[in-house]
Amino acid sequence: MKEFTIQTPKHPLSITVYEPVERPKFVFILNSATGAKQSYYRTFASHLVENGILAITYDYSGIGKSAPASLKNFDTSARDWGENDLTAVIDYVSLNYEYDKLVLMGLSIGGQILGLSPSIGKADALVNVAAQSGYWNLWPFPNKIGVLASWFLLPTLTWIFGYLPSKKLGIMEDLPREVAMEWARWGRSPKYLFDHFPNAEEKYAAISIPLWSYSFTDDTTAPGPTVEWMNGKYSNCELHYRRVSPSELGLKSIGHFGFFREQCKPLWEELLKDLNEKF
Repeated sequence: MKEFTIQTPKHPLSITVYEPVERPKFVFILNSATGAKQSYYRTFASHLVENGILAITYDYSGIGKSAPASLKNFDTSARDWGENDLTAVIDYVSLNYEYDKLVLMGLSIGGQILGLSPSIGKADALVNVAAQSGYWNLWPFPNKIGVLASWFLLPTLTWIFGYLPSKKLGIMEDLPREVAMEWARWGRSPKYLFDHFPNAEEKYAAISIPLWSYSFTDDTTAPGPTVEWMNGKYSNCELHYRRVSPSELGLKSIGHFGFFREQCKPLWEELLKDLNEKF
């Protein structure tokens, strides 16, 4: 395992490489959920290495080891995470490692923003885990009321503090100002991020590689309709969609983050089997 920084057009990023002994067939770049540190994916990345796969994790600008001493006035956005951060990681990997296939894997927002990267054409497959629209009206009643309220509460807290103090709420890492503001704007918009980027729908529709997508029946952060909506934006991908009940794995819960815990190892093995059969 090697840790170092790479440079985006705006900020340095903390990146970790989990490298197998032999030349890998696959490289996985793991894209985090909003406010999640790269260390959360260590167990999954270690499993990939054990299977001869090179795994890359990184912290988005403003998060974890890519965060400055103070987030006040720190200039980054969710758009930057897709256009700059992810692109810098893809380009670094393609220039510095030998492999056969590049897989981009995203949890939640990490799967939402894949199509924003100008380097998406270097990928051979996508894996989205609970990657959803955040538009409040796609949630069932009464949950949608709480989601809508959050899209007004988050900007208010952000305006007061100069950043979103998520740690005080016990939900995630603190978020830079524009990340929180932009995320809330998307969540109030029927087409989510696609209402805010020119030609975004065309860019996502131009992606024509296999997409594995997972959702979970007990995930209240990404209920089925929200994930299916996002799947539809990758309209020309060969879709392999799996909606998983915890009982299938003998579990009581999986939730929004559970896929990357060792309890879901059967899903990891299933995914790797599918990828090897496909390529």
